[in-house]
Amino acid sequence: MSTSQCAVYQVKDTPEYRDVRFRSYEKLKSEGRTVQIENYQQVYIGRIQPGETPADIKLRLQKQRPKNFKGHSIGCSDVIIITDDGKTTAYYVNKDGFIIIPEFLTIKSSSDTRLSIDTIGYEIEGKKGTWLAQDYILMNEKKWFLMEHEEYGTRAAYVILSEEGTVVMNDCYNGFDEEARRNIQNFMQQQAEQAQQKQQEMQAQAQTGQTQSGETQKKKPELANWQKVMDNGEYLRSAEMAEEANYNMIDGLMNNTPKKKDKNAPRRSVLKRLRNHQKKIASQGKGQPQQQKAMEEEMERKKK
Repeated sequence: MSTSQCAVYQVKDTPEYRDVRFRSYEKLKSEGRTVQIENYQQVYIGRIQPGETPADIKLRLQKQRPKNFKGHSIGCSDVIIITDDGKTTAYYVNKDGFIIIPEFLTIKSSSDTRLSIDTIGYEIEGKKGTWLAQDYILMNEKKWFLMEHEEYGTRAAYVILSEEGTVVMNDCYNGFDEEARRNIQNFMQQQAEQAQQKQQEMQAQAQTGQTQSGETQKKKPELANWQKVMDNGEYLRSAEMAEEANYNMIDGLMNNTPKKKDKNAPRRSVLKRLRNHQKKIASQGKGQPQQQKAMEEEMERKKK
């Protein structure tokens, strides 16, 4: 099985790429520049009829722009990548034609990339048997591989893997159709969201660590009263001792001054307080007359 498709790449719409946008191939070469995929972004991918040429595709997309075409009208400096009959070719759109640029398909991959179009005998985790790379497409500067079971062939469903071997889609029956490309786009979006979330968590952790470190530096250990006394200095201790209500809290704060009298509180009866005091003395003096009498009688007997 081989999928006939095309992808359109256009120079990224940011100021740093203005020197390569809409330039002819000859102009770039005269300036010592090369056409690098890192300067581009994918704006369209779709199926084509077998045998379609770059000129046919350009004319068709200019006449009727598909809904999923996200860029400007195809023009100079754009790149059209065509996959047809198992072969992938990149064409630079020049002012007067198209130039094949094989260097455009040379993607700088990470060192742990395990898949290529020549991969055979590959084992997919959770699946029986071995697999081979039957086809691939290029989307957003990455390759996505259609894996076919080596024993059952087309009798088993295909599996789509990323370059790193991550399962993107199970039970794929029609190759890189609309559903397959949609699954790839969703997979890339999830990866981007996860990367963003991880970055936010790392920033939050770093900010929390800085806050805690600052609080630790600002927070001083609480001192006991005797430590506060020594920390206040001799002059301040003397001043506080002259004003403090008692001397067990010489800590630099006038926190033990006597409470002010409440002018609105009811007056206490002096006579009532005197009687209560007399009762208290009388209760404490019970039994003393009898003891005194016994002592006097004892003294009289001793005299005799």
